[in-house]
Amino acid sequence: MTYPPQPGQYPAAPPPYPGEQYSVQQPPSGGTAITAGVLAVLGALWGVFSGILNLGVVDEVVDDLKWIVVLQGTVYLVEFATLLPGAILLFLRKPAGRWLVALGSALHILQGVIALIVLASDDRFNRNLDTAAGIGGGVGGLLVVLSPAIATLVLVLVPLTARWCAWGKRPPQQPGPYQGPPPQQQQW
Repeated sequence: MTYPPQPGQYPAAPPPYPGEQYSVQQPPSGGTAITAGVLAVLGALWGVFSGILNLGVVDEVVDDLKWIVVLQGTVYLVEFATLLPGAILLFLRKPAGRWLVALGSALHILQGVIALIVLASDDRFNRNLDTAAGIGGGVGGLLVVLSPAIATLVLVLVPLTARWCAWGKRPPQQPGPYQGPPPQQQQW
């Protein structure tokens, strides 16, 4: 047997969309999405600067390492082409922005790991990688360099960012006519 609500209490309204777990009145916080967007804009600026710089010095690099410099320069420019539009779309609460930012961040991380592996396998650069301290320094340095991309990737993939983007594509809620409080039932 279900009891009617007590005086002064209103029954909870069901969520307007299946699976919706947040309040209809209060949108989710955009802190993670906005932070990821700002980091993506900074990453895009870094990408275009680094891409132009890398591609500008290709002729000064030894012949057998030119390919890694060209690869890095190209990846930096692709990062720019994904991070900047992704950040703009993310600020506009478009889900495609999340995926563009995630792609650009993942590319940056991948090219950093590839560059470390290539440089570690080249005898001219791996002199210090024979010791545990050298290996730790190389991996630790890579983590420091890649930390903005890692943070951006994590922030853009957390569920709160997805909910914030999904909130933006909801149809606006139209208030219905005021019905007043539910009628009181007489208790005898």
